[in-house]
Amino acid sequence: MNFIQKKTFAFLLILSISTVAFSQKKVYNQVEVKPSSEVANATSQSLSYLLPKTVIKVDIEMEKVIKKAGPYYRYSQRSLNLNNVITKDSEEWIIKNVHISTSGVADEEKRYNVFSKGTTSVNHLSLTPEGTLAGINAPYVYSKKYAKKESIEIPQLEDISFDNVALNEELLYKTSTAAMAQEAANMVYRLRTTRTELLSGELENLPPDGEAYKMVLTEIAQQEKDFVSLFAGKTVTATKTESFEVIPDPLSSYANFVLCRFNQQKGLVDAMDITGTPIYLKMDIEKHKVLENKATPNPKEPLKNGLFYNIPGKAVVNIVDKNAPIASQKVSLAQYGQVISMSPAILEKEGVVIKVCPVTGALLSVGSEE
Repeated sequence: MNFIQKKTFAFLLILSISTVAFSQKKVYNQVEVKPSSEVANATSQSLSYLLPKTVIKVDIEMEKVIKKAGPYYRYSQRSLNLNNVITKDSEEWIIKNVHISTSGVADEEKRYNVFSKGTTSVNHLSLTPEGTLAGINAPYVYSKKYAKKESIEIPQLEDISFDNVALNEELLYKTSTAAMAQEAANMVYRLRTTRTELLSGELENLPPDGEAYKMVLTEIAQQEKDFVSLFAGKTVTATKTESFEVIPDPLSSYANFVLCRFNQQKGLVDAMDITGTPIYLKMDIEKHKVLENKATPNPKEPLKNGLFYNIPGKAVVNIVDKNAPIASQKVSLAQYGQVISMSPAILEKEGVVIKVCPVTGALLSVGSEE
């Protein structure tokens, strides 16, 4: 191979290498996020996520108090010198506690599609089971506990009786209520005397050991309580919690929103049941500054959007029984805020860690993998 041939071969080799290098252009990472309503085909070539709307949950704990008059209540003062005994059967519900909390549900009107090329961070979206955005490169821990709804047996007035009192033969042989009351009172005094003798060691047949000693004292105390209840009556209480959920609508007013109603005999009833007094959910929405978009109307190259997230609004939720406030809580609400977009350049990097609140859609943090 002469000099000219060698030179020609070297030129062709360099040209071929340059051609291959030129043909293998570098693929740059690209990210663009669009509202699904603006996408022609939102079911392919992209990832999809939703932003949430906030649910207000109100848990109302109630207590039912049942009072049953004893059969000998008229003789309480004379026989046992008891005052303030139950003289009339009654049932009453009382509101004991109110707890306000929030949760998130997917807002179908805020669905977005993520388009990307290359190895970007948006390839690792974290979503809730509903598809709500929880972050990027930050695994969402689904910790919702499904509590078993146990059927709570709420006692009724007719369920309460005095059949558990161990009446002796002398009492049962009495022919008048007054005589029976006196014999029941005598039984109370005998039990008290027995306890005193036991504690002082004067009882003839003392229990053989400490455990038996305690058992005898416990039995005496229970029998005394049972006999005294024939005069003083019985009080039985039971608690029950009912939950209500409201998804606030910015187009609606919550100045006098009836959450439910309360009836002292029935407890909580439906909001439309006029037998109860209203329990209101009232919201005071805080004013917040809306971020303005000052971009040029017709830019030469339309700006691309990155990840959309919420700047939630804030409100004070008050639960009011008739006119009396019974609970208050400041909360963040996704649907009362503003949706904004971060720069796509953030997502075009690898290893970016972003955390988003699945209840409000708020941006919690932006960082990098360690």
